[in-house]
Amino acid sequence: MDTPKWLLTVILSGVFLASFSVAHLFQRTAPFATDSLLAANTYLGPQKPVVGNPQLVRIEVLVRDSVESDGVQIKKVTFNSTDIPLHPRDVYGNRGAGSFQLAPGKYKLRWTVNRDHFAWPRNASFEEEVNVSPRDLWLQISIEGDKASIR
Repeated sequence: MDTPKWLLTVILSGVFLASFSVAHLFQRTAPFATDSLLAANTYLGPQKPVVGNPQLVRIEVLVRDSVESDGVQIKKVTFNSTDIPLHPRDVYGNRGAGSFQLAPGKYKLRWTVNRDHFAWPRNASFEEEVNVSPRDLWLQISIEGDKASIR
């Protein structure tokens, strides 16, 4: 009595798949590389206060031109009466960055932009007040064209 080939193929396939499911049950690492990436922590900031003076807060200012092709271009950025040097725009619109270590308090962020040559007035100035809390370890201020976000 011969067993049909298709029946042997089905049985062997079932045994093969069952071995993978049993191996998955006893596996200690994630079965797929993407599973561990989905639950990864993406916080890249400091985990402890500034060394030497725990009352200081790290502040990073990132400066980018507007993402639109005819959008505003940043001319000048000042944080806490300190000018942030600007470089020529790169492919992504990045213009410059500045890093500070300051005590908690309120600080002024000012920037001037050059608008499209059809808009009037051609230059516009913006001002934001940045509140630095004593609980903060790190602040990131991102200026993109005529908008600023503080995180």
